[in-house]
Amino acid sequence: MTRVLIVDDSPSIRLLLVRRLEMAGHETIEASDGRRALAAMDEAGDGERPEIVLLDAMLPDAERAGSLDAIKGAHPEVPVLIVSAVSGLAQDPEWGAADGHLAKPIDFDDLLGRIEALTSGPPRP
Repeated sequence: MTRVLIVDDSPSIRLLLVRRLEMAGHETIEASDGRRALAAMDEAGDGERPEIVLLDAMLPDAERAGSLDAIKGAHPEVPVLIVSAVSGLAQDPEWGAADGHLAKPIDFDDLLGRIEALTSGPPRP
């Protein structure tokens, strides 16, 4: 089981991700924006902290890549997957700190494989 923080301003997308991830045996935490995501990570105890973050790239303009930078700055050991319907985002330097990019609509087999790959093995620096 992996603890996954889902950051998306769309309640329906969060609900879909929660249901699919929990059906696959993962624990989920939800946040509707970057500030709430960072607060959830900061307030969590060591055994409660998310092990991976799924971050919507299309959060309100004021947040966008700033949320990625804030999360990676405070918790560099936690991998962050950017989720977006925008093509070519992986080549955008604004999102260079991400540990991967996932296209919408989400291929859940791909998502589960990436979660496994990014959270198994030795801890990240």
